[in-house]
Amino acid sequence: MTVPATEGDTASGLTVRVSRIPLLAAAVVPVVALIFYLLADRQWGQLPAFMPAFLAVVWVLDLLTAFLLFHQYVAGGSPRLAMLAGAYLWSSTVIVPHALVFPGLFAPAGLLGAVPSSAPWLWAAWHTGFPLLIGAALAPWGYRRPTGGHRARLFVVAALTLVVVALVSAVTWLVTGGHEHVTVIIQNGDYTVLTERFGPYIIGANLLALLTAVFQFRRERTRGLEAWAFVAVAASCGDTVLTLFARSRFTAGWYGARLLALVAALVVLAALLHEVTLLYRRVRTTAIELAERNEQLRTANSLRDHLVAVVSHELRTPLTGLSGIVEILREGRDQLSATQVDDMLGRADSLTRRLSLLTEDLLAVSTLDHGELHVSPTDLDLADALGECARTFPRNDVHADCPPGAVVHADPLRLQQMLANYVRNSIKYGRAPIVLSAAVRDGTAEIRVRDHGPGVPAEFVPRLFDRFSRADEAKVSEMSGSGLGLSIVATLAASHGGRVWYEPADPGACFVFTVPGRIDEPAAGPHMAATAERMA
Repeated sequence: MTVPATEGDTASGLTVRVSRIPLLAAAVVPVVALIFYLLADRQWGQLPAFMPAFLAVVWVLDLLTAFLLFHQYVAGGSPRLAMLAGAYLWSSTVIVPHALVFPGLFAPAGLLGAVPSSAPWLWAAWHTGFPLLIGAALAPWGYRRPTGGHRARLFVVAALTLVVVALVSAVTWLVTGGHEHVTVIIQNGDYTVLTERFGPYIIGANLLALLTAVFQFRRERTRGLEAWAFVAVAASCGDTVLTLFARSRFTAGWYGARLLALVAALVVLAALLHEVTLLYRRVRTTAIELAERNEQLRTANSLRDHLVAVVSHELRTPLTGLSGIVEILREGRDQLSATQVDDMLGRADSLTRRLSLLTEDLLAVSTLDHGELHVSPTDLDLADALGECARTFPRNDVHADCPPGAVVHADPLRLQQMLANYVRNSIKYGRAPIVLSAAVRDGTAEIRVRDHGPGVPAEFVPRLFDRFSRADEAKVSEMSGSGLGLSIVATLAASHGGRVWYEPADPGACFVFTVPGRIDEPAAGPHMAATAERMA
């Protein structure tokens, strides 16, 4: 009952965090009761369809409320829920004989051997038991945590139901078959005897429940169903007072009492339905999130399978080549010329670099996924860096064009990794010549890798730097590649504070990334210094 919860949470008791609407509703109830009290003895006349409709609506509302409260209790809620459910079960059960014995509903004098006092006595039992059971549900038990298993809770529900039915049956027999043992409290439609002799006790029971509800309402910081139960008790008190002081049926006070009875039957059910709606929204939101996560997991699993297949192919091809070269050198070295041996070693070196670059890419992906990518930038001569990259591809037409004095602030390994990925992409999907160029402006070096191939399809450009993306699988299926290279460049450039983009060329494709850079003017030599002195 005191467990904090957010809106829509049931916690382990009756509490959910709600708005101030129960306070407003509880404040409106006495105002409505006062208005009808001032008109209590004014006759409004009998409406034949009113009483059966009223009892049917209250019976349905109370029975549904009891069912939902019992269901929440069995699902693991507080025993307070069982007691509150018992209150509404009592109300829905006692309504049945009350309707059967009420004059004019099913028979002129009522059924079950009813006498004129049977219906008022059942009304008294209804309006005494209902508030007292709500008061018991709201009493400060000191309860903290639900106990008992599912079967034990079902047993409690069954036992409470049997007790309520047995008590209502006993009261019904007493006021019908045993009516000679009870006082006559209505004569010719006037129940002044009920009001004067038994009214104080009935009102006292309602006030006791109301005081218990007020105490609990003020004590709890987190208010929920108990707040609406407080409203139900307040409405029940108003119903009782108006009925007793109306003194006869079909007056303004009597009809006002029926209105407040409807309020008492409706408020907790409305709160339960609101709570169910909130829970449904939460479940639906959670289901959508789970569906999205499942889709992400399926995508990740598909990407993993793709990566495994690509890496297996990428590793198998150079390893097969290296194995063949080693076997040739081992078995036929004496029959090979020095030129052929050097050619074999050159091929082995190229295959080794290919394996090394693939390994660096895979290591980069692993560190990126775990957020462990580290860069150690330092000042580098950009012309030297571009030239080093071009020399890594001796069998391809790769050229470097860099302005003199260009210096970048970058991690040497990561810079070569970015350049190599761009160049390999151009070799695979473009055509020679491949040109590495750079321009420095405003503290930023723009490094371009351009090929003279067909370029990138316009519809694929937005996904160009996504991981595992490849333009047209039908066209590139014959080409090896992991689909990681450009995404690695994008991440490495971002780690240097730069960015990447694509520029269409005519002909070809141009890929760009930026890193911090500057132009250092060449230092003046001795000859330039002497010339400067003569000019001075």
